[in-house]
Amino acid sequence: MNIKTPGMEISFVLVLVTTGLDLLEASNRTQLFKNIINRMDPDIAPFESATTGTYVSITLNIMGISDINEKQQTISGTYWVIIGWGDLRMRWDPLMYGNITSVQVKANKIWTPTSICIFNEIGNDKCINAKENQVTVYHMGHVSYVTYMDSVSQCRIDVSTYPYDSQLCSLYFGNVNPNTEFIWFNGQFSDFRLDYLQPNEVWDLKNHTIEFVDFYDPLSQATQKQVHFHVLMERKSFYVVISTILPVIILSILNLFCFVVPIDSGEKMGFAMAIFLTFAVFLTIINDSMPKSSEIVPYFTIYLISQVVISGLVIVLEAFVLLIHFHFSTNTQEQDEDEKQPKRFKITGALLDIVFFFLVLFGNVFSLLYYFLNVTN
Repeated sequence: MNIKTPGMEISFVLVLVTTGLDLLEASNRTQLFKNIINRMDPDIAPFESATTGTYVSITLNIMGISDINEKQQTISGTYWVIIGWGDLRMRWDPLMYGNITSVQVKANKIWTPTSICIFNEIGNDKCINAKENQVTVYHMGHVSYVTYMDSVSQCRIDVSTYPYDSQLCSLYFGNVNPNTEFIWFNGQFSDFRLDYLQPNEVWDLKNHTIEFVDFYDPLSQATQKQVHFHVLMERKSFYVVISTILPVIILSILNLFCFVVPIDSGEKMGFAMAIFLTFAVFLTIINDSMPKSSEIVPYFTIYLISQVVISGLVIVLEAFVLLIHFHFSTNTQEQDEDEKQPKRFKITGALLDIVFFFLVLFGNVFSLLYYFLNVTN
């Protein structure tokens, strides 16, 4: 015996209603594609001339800055790019198609802009092309394309104030065919966002701006609008300070103690040589972490070179101190028997140690102040 409950009947009715609604919506979507989408010719643009051009908006969303290469003068980043444009030929009334306000369409079924490119991109994919991807078409005649992009673009890198340097890099979006593809950039709906930004272990993103500029193209001999997305990156300097700058300052201080070691101990020259060799080995170690640039020499590199020169000079000065000390020590027993003759001033090794101490101290302080004054301006 089959017993039917009111709950089972209600569930069956809901299934039938839901299925009917799905079939009705599918029918509406089918009619929409037949009447609107499938009639579109992907080769025909929604403009006839420059007077009927199409406005295009660009929204750039940074996901992360992966690398700034000082040697190649490039910046590598990952972005979400949203391209939007108008095509009034694909408008429809949602009430006629079951309140459908947007549909997903393959890009090869409709016209899409293919001449929007990144002018300072050095990779292979310079232009934004939907190809076989999906685009979203809205009932008011607006089309939106969302894509993921890895970009390696040119950027002027100035490392003169390393490790306290800041770099301003940009992406230049523009139309490479302004005489045939009549595309204008819409500043009202374009944007530059940081919704998905992941922090970088070396760089901090301090500022981001969007700018619309007039660019003169010498090939087409025409002035067109470009969209420039600017990012201001600041290097995180704490690690460099504690791992590189601080050890160099400590070694420069140790150079001064070469003149404090007693002359007769026999350790002055060995102490000076040990510090000089430490400088040489340390510079070899930090060479890989230093920015590579042939056009701009960082002030920190100049400071390192000055410390190596001073360390080498300390060895020469200590050799001179030892020469003077032991030369005069052999003649200490030779005294002038004529007490009436005034005693002549004699240069001793201890006196030279004092003079050279302050000379090297001045060199260390001057080089350090020169470095910090230049990188903090």
